[in-house]
Formats: sequence, C-alpha cells, structure tokens
Amino acid sequence: MELFAGLLTTVLGIAGAPGIAIDRVATDFLRSQIVRADVLEVRVDNAPNYQVLLGNVDRVRVAGRGVYILEFLRIDQIDLETDPISIDPNSVQSGKVVLRRPLQAAVRVVMRSEDINTALRSPKVQSSFKSLSIDITGTNKNPEILDLLNPEVTFLEGDRVRLAATLQAQPTAAKPKPSALNVSINAELKTIGGTRLQIVNPKIELEGTPVPEKIAHAFAKGLNSVLDLRQLESKGITARVLKLEVTEGKMQVIGFAKMDTIPNQ
Repeated sequence: MELFAGLLTTVLGIAGAPGIAIDRVATDFLRSQIVRADVLEVRVDNAPNYQVLLGNVDRVRVAGRGVYILEFLRIDQIDLETDPISIDPNSVQSGKVVLRRPLQAAVRVVMRSEDINTALRSPKVQSSFKSLSIDITGTNKNPEILDLLNPEVTFLEGDRVRLAATLQAQPTAAKPKPSALNVSINAELKTIGGTRLQIVNPKIELEGTPVPEKIAHAFAKGLNSVLDLRQLESKGITARVLKLEVTEGKMQVIGFAKMDTIPNQ
C-alpha cells in the first residue's frame, strides 16, 4: 500500500506541470520501486486534465508482464484498474495521501508453477524451512524438528494443486543419521465466500503411502487459516476473490480490494 500511495503522490505532485507526460512519470516511478519487469505500463485517465489539480482521477490502469516484485519472485501477469479516485490535494504537500472517498481497484494476477518453485528454492525462502516443528503422527504429542527440502508446487487441471517436498529429520543422539521422508499433497483449491482460499479434499502421501484422513484434514485446517483474506481487514483493507482458476502450470486470481484510508504511509 505504500507503493500505491507513492504512485498517487507522484501523479498529483506533477499535475499541471507543463510538458510532463503523467503516464510516463507514473510508469517510471513504479519501475523504480520493483526489481525489474519485462513489460510495465501505467495509464492515468483524467479528462479534463485540470481535474488532477483538484485531486480527482478517473482511473489508473497498470499492466505488467514478467514482474519481479522481489529478486526471487516473478509474477507472470498483473493487471490492475481502479475506480475513480478522489484525494485531498492539500494532503500531498505533507507527503501523505488522504482519500476523500474509498479507493477501489480490481486486479488480475497470473502465477506460474515454475516461478513459484524458483522462489521456493531461493536462499531467503529456504532459510524459513529449517528446524520446523512438525507432528507427523497427528497426535500433537511428539512433534519432530525437521528441515523441509526441495519443495515444489505444481498447478494441475481442474483447480488442483500438488505440493511435494522431502522432510529431513535433524540428527539426535538416538538417531545420528536420520532418514529422509518424501511427502506429497494433492488437493483442490477453492474460494469460500470470496474471502478464503481453501485446500479441499487433500490427499497426503508419505513415501507413497496415504496418511489417515484425520491427519490430512488437520494439516489442511492449519494451512487454510493462513489463506484467509479477512486477516487484511485489521489493516483497513477489504479484499475479495471473484474468480480462481487453476490450469496446468498456471494459477489465475481475479479479485478486488477496497480501502477507506491508505495505511503505512
């Protein structure tokens, strides 16, 4: 949200300056805030032009292809389009953006399996997979300390996703050379009420052997709690998923977000 606030501040800050192409300046600003992009274009619709001086913009459209928001995370496609925007122009002088009415935007994002897997293999992400406390038995009595190795995500036809990894127990006095355990999860990905992404009917296998349904559903329950968009409401952001489509190698999410104020300025 700081990024969007910066974009709006840039647009209003140059309003009225002669010879300034707002679209180009806005595009250059976004490029300066990300790592890189194959294609990135910003279109600011404001007719007549003087309404920008009053803090009003008809629409902002952003189209990106091959966008790296982090060095190790690539977004295949992103398209964003706002509703009309109204900002207090006096607030820009202080470097903040004060909305005169809620800001709403529709967004479409396409992610590829291979890009997610590249991110999962990056050193920064790999470090978060070390020394995990995992209860393989589902009893919550004897969790093991494991490293998660070689994680891989595969998007499948029919809105399904496959997650695979190797669980490597850390050496102990009792087991100085613990064996590794291959785990895979095949599940359907759905949206519930537009606010939650949920893993449905998970099938989990350890070394090719299905685990009991009780354990599979307990795992899915924990993962689903992380995928709840309602967590954003505490930050003043209302987000909804309008369409989720998973096909071979790709996942497409279409949704919208609404903000009464822009946080974290």
